[in-house]
Amino acid sequence: MRQPGDGSCLFHSMSYGLASCDGNALRAEICAFISRHPDYLICETPLSSWVKWDSGLTAGEYARRMSRGQWGGGIEMAVCSELKSCNVHVYERSGLGYKRISAFDYHTEPATRRVVRVVYQGGVHYDALIPSL
Repeated sequence: MRQPGDGSCLFHSMSYGLASCDGNALRAEICAFISRHPDYLICETPLSSWVKWDSGLTAGEYARRMSRGQWGGGIEMAVCSELKSCNVHVYERSGLGYKRISAFDYHTEPATRRVVRVVYQGGVHYDALIPSL
């Protein structure tokens, strides 16, 4: 499912998979979480460390910048998984189908969680991936 190339494509794609909010609301929720919970552990590492490694910024600075329209990536997918108690799986085209290239699974009982699927289209664009029935 194509998403607009407006700098919020990842947030639109994840919100499509969640079917519970729009991309802008999800971005705001993720940014607020990053700002308020820099010591939250993701894979036994504080969120502030992931942010520092990725951007060189503090969690608060990063969240402010992200809230103004920066492109989202792995940090935002990991936070979405935690906030929404879901798994976020990333795919890319492979042959006639799609291949999973990354997974941000919820830390508790991931096999029982909803899976939000996004497809990385290269560059800086994500679309929602609708699972085949």
